[in-house]
Amino acid sequence: MGPDASPDIRRQAAAVVTGGAGFVGHHLVGALVEQGTRVLVVDDLSSGQAARLPGNVELAALDLVTGDLGGVIHSWRPSVVYHLAAQVSVPRSQADPQHDLLVNGLGTLRLLDAAKVAGVDRFVFTSSGGAIYGETTGAAAEDAPERPESFYGMHKLLAERYVAASGMSFAIARPSNIYGPGQISGGDGAVVPTFVDAFRGGGHLVIHGDGTQSRDFVYVVDVVEALRLMGDGNQSGTWNVSSGEPTSILGLADTLEGLMGVRPERRFVPRRVGDVHTSLLANRRLRQLGWRHRFGLDDGLKAVLGLSMADRHDNR
Repeated sequence: MGPDASPDIRRQAAAVVTGGAGFVGHHLVGALVEQGTRVLVVDDLSSGQAARLPGNVELAALDLVTGDLGGVIHSWRPSVVYHLAAQVSVPRSQADPQHDLLVNGLGTLRLLDAAKVAGVDRFVFTSSGGAIYGETTGAAAEDAPERPESFYGMHKLLAERYVAASGMSFAIARPSNIYGPGQISGGDGAVVPTFVDAFRGGGHLVIHGDGTQSRDFVYVVDVVEALRLMGDGNQSGTWNVSSGEPTSILGLADTLEGLMGVRPERRFVPRRVGDVHTSLLANRRLRQLGWRHRFGLDDGLKAVLGLSMADRHDNR
């Protein structure tokens, strides 16, 4: 094991997943249930879908800012809390920073207080690599300067500080651009399903900026495996969760064209406020825990599209 690996691995008898009815959350919940963990989902269902959850999962429809978190978590007695619930829109954070602060700042602080009182052993917080590091010139490691350029990034960084100061055993995950089945188009960071819907619907691709901006796309199953490793361990710290591979927005469009065999019109519009041009994260520290980036972009996109290798079109 590497220097960052934890020698102690705990299996979880019970877990709480906030935002568990959301995109990444419901994938994590399914994986935890499959390994035999009892799971309580805390989700206000403002964007999550209860129908996504397995039938043996309990749901508490609560708002993190106003709900009775202490009572619910204490009664469940989890060994670990996975905190995924968040306000995730950069434009909305810019338009309404007070709301973003309430959800991403105060909501996290209230959850930490409830977890401490309930005697939770481990707290896993899903932050944001792209929003925390801002513009990157190379693959940003965990000790890279923190330069958030949006209120969303600032408040995620504040929440990280709350987690680190809690006195609990904790893991902070800083994922890059997550994609995969079940992601809804039109949302922040949801360029993959937005493009896929345009391809399938015969519409045009809307590209913010000139398309040369690059992102680090990581498949949701790889992210879930990283979160599970963090929940099972006992070392406190921060880990990037990423592919470590840059892909331009134009490159993403080209790849989808090759997979789907169609070429929709591309329309370029101004770059959105708060967007960075280049976001790339190093994942060496996470790999030292035994994690591996198993899904390249082609394989991940095929899974999103429901394609096999034989289904790929070649328009060259």
